[in-house]
Amino acid sequence: MTNDSGKKQNYEAGQWYKSIGLALSGGGYRAAAFHLGALDYLEHIGLQDKICKISTVSGGTFTGVKYALSQVEGQTFPEFFSEYYYFLNNTDLLRLGLEKLAENRFGGKVERKDMITAMAQVYAETFLQKADGAPYLFGDILNSNIALGDTVFNATEFRHGLAFRFQRRTNPKAFIGNYKIRINKNDAAKIRMADIVAASSCFPGGFEPMAFPDDFVWPEGHVPETLRQQFVNGPIALMDGGVYDNQGLQSLLLADVRNSSFDNEDLSMFIISDVDQQSADLYRYPKRDKNRKGLTLNTLAGLSIVFIVLLTISLSMLLINLFVQGFSWYNFFLFVLPAGLVAVATYALLWLRGRIVEELDKIPMIGRAAWKDIKHLSVDEIEDMISLRIGSLFAMAGSVFMKRVRGLVYGLVYGDFRAPINKILDEMYGLRRISNLIDHLKTGRKFNEELLRAGVPEPSAELQRITDIAANMKTTLWFDKPDQLQSLVASGQATLCYNLMKFIVRNFGEDPEQFPDDARVFWERLNEDWQTFNETPLSLVEKRLDEAL
Repeated sequence: MTNDSGKKQNYEAGQWYKSIGLALSGGGYRAAAFHLGALDYLEHIGLQDKICKISTVSGGTFTGVKYALSQVEGQTFPEFFSEYYYFLNNTDLLRLGLEKLAENRFGGKVERKDMITAMAQVYAETFLQKADGAPYLFGDILNSNIALGDTVFNATEFRHGLAFRFQRRTNPKAFIGNYKIRINKNDAAKIRMADIVAASSCFPGGFEPMAFPDDFVWPEGHVPETLRQQFVNGPIALMDGGVYDNQGLQSLLLADVRNSSFDNEDLSMFIISDVDQQSADLYRYPKRDKNRKGLTLNTLAGLSIVFIVLLTISLSMLLINLFVQGFSWYNFFLFVLPAGLVAVATYALLWLRGRIVEELDKIPMIGRAAWKDIKHLSVDEIEDMISLRIGSLFAMAGSVFMKRVRGLVYGLVYGDFRAPINKILDEMYGLRRISNLIDHLKTGRKFNEELLRAGVPEPSAELQRITDIAANMKTTLWFDKPDQLQSLVASGQATLCYNLMKFIVRNFGEDPEQFPDDARVFWERLNEDWQTFNETPLSLVEKRLDEAL
């Protein structure tokens, strides 16, 4: 078999699956459940113990952290699957986060009280809590002897605009943080896994940035002295790892490059599990109702003056009546209480007018003189302007910018550059890459032609229906419908089966009779599973759940 550059790929027996690097993208619960399915299929097919490097972002960090901790605890894969599946299915993170935000006692754990720190506390008290009630620490992974050699949980730090990696590396030259900010291992070992997950998944617009180290909860009840000295000029802001690389792929490539120079071992496979929602329309321009008419700002300003005058007259009349009739409990409710309410309303209107004047003063070069032009705008027009700004900002951060970053990073393994760089990159990664995209089996997606020539049937209508449910789910921390979790896990399983078959034909050709013995056995197993997924897409999920009962 030849790749696009014409170079032969020769694998010794068993070498093509010897070591696997796994990148788990962001995408909320959609990502967490889809990646669980991908992990489950690797275990089902006998490749789970070949995973030696894992890099995660945001929703993928939920699954990656829980998987790494299951190895720390010595859990079997079915035990990990059932426990984590139960958590995803039965835990209302948003409700728990809001409840935690409202708790007075929560305010003493960190200096700042907001939604992301509340969510971190929820993580520490749910799926990242040990049997004795203590939270898992990064040291539980850093100092373990698990077979998973490299783990990287990615965040983004906003001081320098760089990736910030909470990582356990086999290569001693790798460090925690980035080349601008490095955290020593002793301090890193004290970080709660809950805070790492929160930092990796606090996406812009949904959550506030996490301040490191101030917003993190430390075992001693305060920031370690070495860290306090290191951040004497103030903390750094950590946000979703997807801001820098939503697939976690760059960290995986760095691990491969570093380790190949360290121990002369290259990864046999790069599996990129990615739930990015492909769309031809990243931002739909909202329709405007040209017939909408509303009060202008000038009219509202005039009405506010009228209301202030009327309220002032009302307040004066109430006070005069109180003075004439004298105080009594009857007059308290008749004059005093209404007078207080009128006074508050008057103050509120005066305060609002004052704030508007202050904001006008901030307009560059023009200041409050801009009022003569702005006052002719209607409230509806102002509303449209604000809505468009906010909507386009979210589209830029959540779709346009993410797509650009994704394209740049994917270019490293797909050779999306001009020759001769294209040829070099394709030879480095072309035959080792497996992109496991959530929409690969979606209705309307073109099926791989090499598999068709090898006799593999296209996905059934039922399998595509399950994939559609998974691929169309929004990025949330909850499930809107009862069938979403099962569909996502099943989609992760079936899609990886499909992409492993693509990997085989890419490396060994389209004639199974010409495959090496180990590849042919593997191919036959994949084909059996593909047939099962086509007939009953949820069968492997249901089997796992039955095993847990």
